[in-house]
Amino acid sequence: MKIRYIICYFLFCLIIGASAQSPYMIRGDQAYHTYDRMEILQKADTTVVNGINNYNRKQLIIFLSHLSKSKYLSKSDEYDIAHIIGDNSEFVDNDNNMTGLSSMIEHSNINENDKYIDIKTLRAENQKPLLKYFYKSKANFIELKTPSFTAFINPVIQLTYLNENDNSRTVFQNTRGIDIRAYIDNKVYIFTQLLENQRSYLSYTDARIQKFGTLPGQGFWKNYESSVIKSLKGYDFFNARAYVGFNPVKSINIEFGHGNHFIGNGVRSLLLSDYSHNYLYLKFNTRIWKFQYQNLFAELAPTTTLLNKDDKLLPKKYMANHYLAFKPNSKFEVGLFETVIFARENHFEFQYLNPVILYRAVEHFLDSPDNVILGLNTKWNPIKGLSLYGQFIMDEFKISEVKKHSGWWGNKFGGQLGFKYINALGVDHLDFQAEINSVRPYTYAHRDTLTSLPSYSVANYSHSNQPLAHPLGANFNELIFIIRYKPQSRIYIQSKVLLTKYGEDRPGENWGGNILLPVETRELDYGNVIGQGLLTKVAAFNLDMTYELFQNYFIDVQAMWRQTRSDVTKNQHYLGGGIRVNISNIIYDY
Repeated sequence: MKIRYIICYFLFCLIIGASAQSPYMIRGDQAYHTYDRMEILQKADTTVVNGINNYNRKQLIIFLSHLSKSKYLSKSDEYDIAHIIGDNSEFVDNDNNMTGLSSMIEHSNINENDKYIDIKTLRAENQKPLLKYFYKSKANFIELKTPSFTAFINPVIQLTYLNENDNSRTVFQNTRGIDIRAYIDNKVYIFTQLLENQRSYLSYTDARIQKFGTLPGQGFWKNYESSVIKSLKGYDFFNARAYVGFNPVKSINIEFGHGNHFIGNGVRSLLLSDYSHNYLYLKFNTRIWKFQYQNLFAELAPTTTLLNKDDKLLPKKYMANHYLAFKPNSKFEVGLFETVIFARENHFEFQYLNPVILYRAVEHFLDSPDNVILGLNTKWNPIKGLSLYGQFIMDEFKISEVKKHSGWWGNKFGGQLGFKYINALGVDHLDFQAEINSVRPYTYAHRDTLTSLPSYSVANYSHSNQPLAHPLGANFNELIFIIRYKPQSRIYIQSKVLLTKYGEDRPGENWGGNILLPVETRELDYGNVIGQGLLTKVAAFNLDMTYELFQNYFIDVQAMWRQTRSDVTKNQHYLGGGIRVNISNIIYDY
């Protein structure tokens, strides 16, 4: 009992002395691309690390506040910045200044004598409330402000309809929910997003659902059939993202809750992505000088509710990872990544809680065959308007086999190369991005299995049967081109070309693409190449157009031409659209 009291007292003292950071922006928000644009165009000089791609709202506002007034901003730039400021009005006081600006400057790596952007002209002005209580500002449905507590509450809605050729089902999405962020005594921040969903998926996504028994980015689900419209059949599921955080000291942030994370600067991440379902995590972020160090500990599920029969508790596995990033100047950033998936069944290995040790060393101490993966993340902005980025992931590697070009199954690694070209050809808000991803067969997979599920590995790099990195798992090459254009402040146009080659498994086979399968079931020891198995090629062209009717109220028009070629050729084209309120449009394209 005494130990429990000591721990509670220690945590109480930490919180009492804490200063707040803030919730992070959900990836896919337009703020991510705005930050990218401003940094690549070198509109402000900052050494804030952005390879950890869950942008802290407060740090984002700090960055924007240091855009120099002497540097040219287009009307669309001003609109983008005003939009972000409106979405984060807790950091702007009633006098149109940054709340606690001097304190923010002290915590940032920017010269106090810099010129600042004119917040008064760019902030989203307060307006006459709707029915006295709603939309006191353009971005927030309800605002609650007291000396000790502040909260922002917003509805979340997405209604989408797509017409896919050769698909008898109606492809639709009906999402309703609530988004809450709150601050207690300016020391603790809280975020909650609750979403109730009924939806069906495009045929290529539905094929993966049937294969893996899981919905992309979701956990528990059940079948849905509308009692009103007979053609509406699909899935019914609930999703929750929620966490609480605080700063026990100036340079350390602690966060605990359910969510997911993304490391990298590309469309995909080969290190850690937000494709999988939310998981329980404890995160420590440390910022010292030009370094940022993230420790992430998470509880994962090695299977799904569909495969976990008889209403039993889902078995568990665990993840721990380190990411150390160094950004010596505003142009260059490099990060080292290390993660381990515990080959345990319902048991946490406490030795992995050491925040500074190498996990391979712990694995050797334990004489344990746990799944340790290493990675590298880099970014370089050589000139204004151009950014180069890349990643390298290494699961296992033997240089002698690489030199022999033997195709040894144990050489498990992958890479990413990409670049972004902002204001291409001198056209404002015409932005181009190209990215190559390639991962060898059997990367991310492992060997130890569950006694209750002997056909699946427990230590593979997945959660709830969904990869923690690239959606395709392994055994693929991928090329992505994206063009983004804003002809007017409220109009967003995005065109994407996707060219992919990967190897599928026929029943009873394991050619290295399905990371859930134990590596002992591999087909070959030598001669393994990317695309082995049933060679599948995908060519897709997307065109998405969005009009922002009001702040965070969107009207979407979407179209895609897609062809999948393997033993048969499938045309999977669609056309449709919908409306969104306070939610990003997530498209599953692979």
